[in-house]
Amino acid sequence: MSRTENQSWTDIESWVSENSPALHAAFLPPPSTSDVTAAEEAIGYALPAGLAAWWRRFGGIGDTGLLWGLVPGYWQPQGLRQALADRAMVMEVRNDLFSASPEEQRDQQEAALRDPAGTPHTEQWLPAWVPVATNLGGSHLFADLRDGPRHGCVMAWDNVEGADTDPVYPDVTAMLDHAARALHGGTDLRPVLDGGHLHWA
Repeated sequence: MSRTENQSWTDIESWVSENSPALHAAFLPPPSTSDVTAAEEAIGYALPAGLAAWWRRFGGIGDTGLLWGLVPGYWQPQGLRQALADRAMVMEVRNDLFSASPEEQRDQQEAALRDPAGTPHTEQWLPAWVPVATNLGGSHLFADLRDGPRHGCVMAWDNVEGADTDPVYPDVTAMLDHAARALHGGTDLRPVLDGGHLHWA
């Protein structure tokens, strides 16, 4: 049985505090409950309970000039404000690159939004997608807020290929649980800190 997102995040914070005080110092203050509510209104979708609970504790990582891939696969977790900024940026950039008329873009988006959560979509970044981690190179892990049995699943967005694969995690809680176990030696992966960089071996 997986732990809750708060238990997992406590374990992640503990590892960071013990192993990388510089990273721990770069953790940003978490948003307020009203910030989370306002974000849901701006997005147009309610956040899954696990994601909202995590973001009430974690505000993101400040700019250190380094990638802190705390989530295996070299993904740096993002706070609410960072997620909203990246969501807006990727939606705008991807739509500008999408070689279709505005009407065709709208029709494809509406069709994709009717698909159940977890369905790959490569052309556009959908409004129902919210980033939760980044590789700082334009690719993200995101929570899929579309309806369906896999509502809230975490998928990968490649900055070239789009979201072309099945979900990586069933939800954010599972993502954080995996990261916490990996950092504490509970998986086949091993975290390696080298010159301020976090690698996985």
